[in-house]
This record gives sequence, C-alpha cells and structure tokens, in this order.
Amino acid sequence: MTKGIFFLLTILLPLTNLFGQDFQTHLKENAVKIEHLDKLDTLVYGKLKDFKLIMIGEMHGTNEPAKLLTGLTEMFTMYGDTIQVGFEIPSELMNVDCGQLSDSCVFKSDFFLKRLQDGRASVAWANALTRLSKNSKVQIFFFDINKTESIDFQDRDSLMYLKIKQKIINHPNRRTITLCGNIHNMRDKYREKPTTAYFLCNDKNLILNKKICTLTHYYQSGTMLNNIGNGLELRQVEDDTSVFSETFDYDNYLYLYPIENIYNGIFFTKTVTAAKLTSIK
Repeated sequence: MTKGIFFLLTILLPLTNLFGQDFQTHLKENAVKIEHLDKLDTLVYGKLKDFKLIMIGEMHGTNEPAKLLTGLTEMFTMYGDTIQVGFEIPSELMNVDCGQLSDSCVFKSDFFLKRLQDGRASVAWANALTRLSKNSKVQIFFFDINKTESIDFQDRDSLMYLKIKQKIINHPNRRTITLCGNIHNMRDKYREKPTTAYFLCNDKNLILNKKICTLTHYYQSGTMLNNIGNGLELRQVEDDTSVFSETFDYDNYLYLYPIENIYNGIFFTKTVTAAKLTSIK
C-alpha cells in the first residue's frame, strides 16, 4: 500500500465524512503557515500551547522534522516553559552524560559514528541535539530500547512508552516533546500492535489523552535517505498530490484535525529533503 493510499484511508476519509466538500474550507481557515521551521511564531504557539506532550513523527532520513523539533522547543522556552526533549535513540549508544552533549561528544557517539542503517543517524538529528543541549531550559533524554532491556523486539513500543512516561512523572511541570518514527506516534494501533503513543493516550495514571498532540510529517515530493527493506538508500519520493498539497503553495504548514484521528494533525512539507549522514567532527 502506497503512502498516499494509506494516508487517504486513515486520515482523509474520516474528515471527508465529517465535512464533505467543506473540508478544504476548514483546512484553509485553520492551517498555520510556517515561514521558518527553526523560528516559529505566535500562531503556532496558539495551536499547541495547551498540549503537555507533543510527539513529532517522521520518515527517518529527512531534514524537516528535526528542524521543527528545534523550532518548537525554542519557541516554548521563549514563552517561559522548561522542556524535556526525547529522541528515539538508545541511551547506550550515546556514550555521553546527557548534560554534557557537546558537539564533539554527539558526533563521536556510537549512535552517530556507526550510522544505524535506518536514517536516524543524520546531521539533522545531531544538529538538533547539539543546539538544544545548549539551552538551559531544555533537558535531553533518549527513549529507544537498549539491547539489555528486552529479549523480544516486539516489546519495543511498550518499553519506549514506559521511558517517556517516567520522564513525565519525574518532571510533571515540564512540557515534553519527542521525535520518533511516524508509526510509533500513531494514537491508534498499527496492524493490531499497540504503539508508543497508543500506550500513552490510554494510560489511566497519566490521564494525558486530551493533552497529547501527535503530528505526522506529510509531504508532496522530494528525497529521503532511509531503509524501507532494501538497506539504507537515497530515495526519490513520487509526487503525491492531494488536498493538502493543492490547497496552499506554502513550503510548510501545521494543521490540527478537529476530530480524534490516527494523529492529531500534520506537519506538511511541499518538498521533503534527504538528511545527510553524520561525519566525525
């Protein structure tokens, strides 16, 4: 199933049923244009200020989601928030104290030096880490599983959920923002398998369901460097024309759905760009 068909079935169909032909009107009236991903304005703040946990989903090996993560974090800190930012990275591969994320430590860590074959070990992620670690109002954490933590890879989402949950419990006054693959931050189950976001939304102790915003990265065309079953490769994204790409000529925008959906909203990019692999600095 192609990305476009999957997106139409899981997201556009419920919205079309709700709005009919007026969905495009709702999109026009409620989407927020993003001029600069790493320097966001008050309109974006207004859309997201009430969420305690914001989960940014991506296709690994792209530049734009990591830039949005940086922009959102710095925007919230400008409004006085303290933020904890989680990356889908095993802590054992960083080889550094989370409070000592200097540029050299990040780029020389096992995670970025060994360049995992899924596109995450990119300059985009490394730059986000090093930039945010210099902000005194930001704490970094890593929530992917370590080899010693699970005997079954199927436990991965449940263990990642527990790590994020513990951070929220430990620091209830902080806003939490995470960056991970876009399947992990689906609010619904994926092929009957509970996702990280599904666990968080349904946690009876956290009671975060209405305070969680999960965003998926949607795009019209471009390139990405990742692995979809053939090893790490640079791929050209076929043009995927839809109401999301035809309604605006914006390079990037944010749109939140008015009803519960598989995600809370989309971060749209007209032309997605492949993230480069890191090199030793």
